[in-house]
Order: sequence, then structure tokens, then C-alpha cells
Amino acid sequence: MAAHDLERLIGREALVTLAQVAGGLDLYIPAKVPMDGPLLELPLAAQEALARYAGGTRLYIPMLSGELRRIRDAQIRAASDAGERVQDIARRFRLSERRVWAILGSPEPQDEAQASLF
Repeated sequence: MAAHDLERLIGREALVTLAQVAGGLDLYIPAKVPMDGPLLELPLAAQEALARYAGGTRLYIPMLSGELRRIRDAQIRAASDAGERVQDIARRFRLSERRVWAILGSPEPQDEAQASLF
């Protein structure tokens, strides 16, 4: 299943959560909810949609590496704008201070197509 189809099925936020906990894996999707393992991280509505669509089968979960990085970088910028210290941001995101400074010094993506999942 393509990422955009999966997004349509469970929603963008649930897809991002799923990619964070199981991206790159071929997961067994139980036919019943509540689910366990990484799927437990999803809202119940997303679990139900997955069970209806793919219950009892395996489903590849896309990694969405670029999208997850853009989300993380936006969170880092927001934390800095809110006055959080770079040292604390680095610790929270498990990055070096040098990497946080590089993210803060890089331009934000402006192009809508670039910020899209697909």
C-alpha cells in the first residue's frame, strides 16, 4: 500500500506515528482491536481502519524519513523560538548541539511540494 493511500486510510498524524514506531517493517495487522506492539501507539480509530482494511495480513509500513526529519526540525525551531536552550533541545531530540545549531541556521522549507509527504 502506498503511503498516500495509507494516509487516506488512517490520517496523516497516525501515519507519521506509525512511521516513527514501525517504519520500514512488514507488520502483521491483527483483525481485532485493540492491537498490540507498535500498532498500540495508534489512536483506536486508526487501528480499526487498519483492521478493516488489512486485518489478518501483513502490511509494509513506509519509513517517511524526509517527512519525519522536517517535522523534527520544525519542532526544534519552535522550541528555540519559545526560548528553550540549545543544550536542552539537543538532549531532548538526542542530537549534538552542533546539529541543533545547524538546523536552526538552515532555511525552513518554503515550497509546499517539498513539505508534502509524497
